[in-house]
Amino acid sequence: MKKNIILLAAFIGSLTVSANTETNYSSIEINEVKATLVKVTVSFNNTPVPGATVTIIQANKQLATAKTDARGIANISLEDYNGKSVEIKTAQTGFQTILFQNALLNEKSKFSVSLQKMTVNMPTVSTINVGNDIEKVYANAEEKEKALAEKAKADAAKAVATKEKAEKYADDKAKEAANLKKDAEDSAKKAKEEADKAKASNDKATQTMKQVDEAKAQSQKDAMEAKKQREEAAKQRAEDEKTRKENLAKQKETLAKEAAQKEADKMKKDAEKEAGKAEKEAKSKAKDIEKEAKEKADAEKDKLKAEKEKAKEVKTKADKEAKEAKEAAKNEKEAAKKAATEAKEAAKKEKEAAKAKKLQEKYEKATAKVEAKQTKLDDQMKKIDNAQSKLDKKIAKGKIAEVKATEAQLKLDAKKLKLQSTQKKIDLTRKKIERKFK
Repeated sequence: MKKNIILLAAFIGSLTVSANTETNYSSIEINEVKATLVKVTVSFNNTPVPGATVTIIQANKQLATAKTDARGIANISLEDYNGKSVEIKTAQTGFQTILFQNALLNEKSKFSVSLQKMTVNMPTVSTINVGNDIEKVYANAEEKEKALAEKAKADAAKAVATKEKAEKYADDKAKEAANLKKDAEDSAKKAKEEADKAKASNDKATQTMKQVDEAKAQSQKDAMEAKKQREEAAKQRAEDEKTRKENLAKQKETLAKEAAQKEADKMKKDAEKEAGKAEKEAKSKAKDIEKEAKEKADAEKDKLKAEKEKAKEVKTKADKEAKEAKEAAKNEKEAAKKAATEAKEAAKKEKEAAKAKKLQEKYEKATAKVEAKQTKLDDQMKKIDNAQSKLDKKIAKGKIAEVKATEAQLKLDAKKLKLQSTQKKIDLTRKKIERKFK
């Protein structure tokens, strides 16, 4: 494989506030010629496939081709590989063709291909996209090198402007902080007194509301659990009825497709692993180029950093003092306002707690009546289920005539309809209660 690497180094000197720069350029060209070896192992159900044709293609041009030997291995040598993505096509009579797209090669690439026997409705070619970003790697390295040099120039001018602005800003904020601090101290004492009064009243109301909420939550939980049990029982009866009439169908074709997909995923993973090795080598080379440019830019950047940090410290200190004074004043005003609001809310909460407690007592009384009816209905439904089970057993064993069995089934169905109607009425009553006490 022939590699041409051109390194462009920019030396930046005496970068100051006046932005005087001098840049020198030098280039180094390295030529290296090595053959790229590609090993492709072809198998079917873990058994080697001899005679399969393996072709490497780039930009619709065939670079090389070879057939697998008795071990299912095809060894291919590329004398002038340019480092770009290729396609690897594996074909054999009676099998589905496998096509790797966007594959990236290194000096010793290895790929594993697992063929599938052709079946009805199976595509003749299975395409697996390996994917890589090698071309972007080199482009990004050059862009970062240019950006670092331009940023160093801009930082120098910004550092001077930032210093002057920070000094003026610090003086203004110091005056503002002194005024805000005095207002904050006056408001603090008054806010604390109001907050203490509101807290005592609010604690009492909170305790009452908590007791009401716990009672209501328990009642709702019991109702939901009972409803869930009824729904599960009804669902089970429906499933039992359906089981007597349906048979499971075999799905052989689905299992075959799943097996083929599993093999395709494995091949893609192996191919991506090989592409990753080559991409890693390319990224390493690009990283060296970027590192050299960055080290030179960082040298000038360090000179600017000290002045910039100093200006930043002045501004940060002024901001902090002004912010603390302003926040103190704001917090004290809000505390006073909050104390007054909490006092009103506490009184309101006491009234709501008493009202909620009465509603909960009415809700529990109404719910108890409905649940008594539900228990009675559940007992009747169990008796009908038992009768249905006995009738099914007699029919299965041939111990009852068909006419009598039909008559007995009609009677049971009529009873079921009647109980279902009763269940709907109970459910409607329960919904009305929930809406009323929501």
